[in-house]
Amino acid sequence: MEKWIVYAQYGSGDSYFTEVLARVSGTRDDAREALLGVTRTYRAPLREKWREVYRMPGGDSYLVIVKGAVTLTEITMGIAELVHDSKAESPE
Repeated sequence: MEKWIVYAQYGSGDSYFTEVLARVSGTRDDAREALLGVTRTYRAPLREKWREVYRMPGGDSYLVIVKGAVTLTEITMGIAELVHDSKAESPE
């Protein structure tokens, strides 16, 4: 079974952060479904005025723009498939 993460990247200037929001076991469609779900709720400010969610080409990532009472936040969110895990390797 495939393993995926749903992640968010945000920041400005020289400071950017990546945050793992969810781990998904299943298909790419399962991971995309989890991703779409978090785009509607992630980093909701106390008084959210509006939220825009833009799907990027390919469908594996989104640009989320959230306007709060005094802030405007732009977040890139996406999925990534696990292709290597040294913990899963069996000893020889």
